[in-house]
Amino acid sequence: MRFSEWEKDIFREASNIAISHGITSLSQMLGEPIEMEVPEVYMIKRAEFLKTLAENGISKSFVVMFNITEGLNGLAILQFPQKSATALAAVLMGMDPSQIEELDEMGKSAIMEVGNILISVYTDILSTLIGESVSLTPPIPASTLYDVEKELASGDLKDIENVVMFKNKFKKTELGIESYFYLVPTQASLEKIISRLEKEVKEG
Repeated sequence: MRFSEWEKDIFREASNIAISHGITSLSQMLGEPIEMEVPEVYMIKRAEFLKTLAENGISKSFVVMFNITEGLNGLAILQFPQKSATALAAVLMGMDPSQIEELDEMGKSAIMEVGNILISVYTDILSTLIGESVSLTPPIPASTLYDVEKELASGDLKDIENVVMFKNKFKKTELGIESYFYLVPTQASLEKIISRLEKEVKEG
């Protein structure tokens, strides 16, 4: 299963207002104007999702998980790949990026402040898409694939094969920060998203 270009356009349209709010919040936090790209969205298989997490250096990157409690059901995961995570932590703590090779607790805490803004962007996109509020639990840290697979092994997620992946970049001066947001919906929630997309395509 893959998203059509029409469906991707609907995601982009749903992103516009959320992105503008995110830009304002990030600019205030970082103390200067930033540029943020509209997220790219893909439907990928479970195995590819786990491979992407690993290739982005899950043990040295920044990864947090959230259970979805309203609007949809499933698991949401935010990841800053290793290079982006250390660069962002350095900027937030007023350090040179070359000074940080691995994230400590202070660095992770700083990144979480930015993560909260991006999570708000993504939940706003999903809320706009399905026409309902989307809420998440507090973040659950993940440092290994086992942490993620343990969450996926529970309840309605153990047999899920399709994952929605958002890839986003924002820029501060010459520094580019990349992030990934993975939505692992239950089958019923995935059908809800697809149904909404199909309706929008027909009405469009």
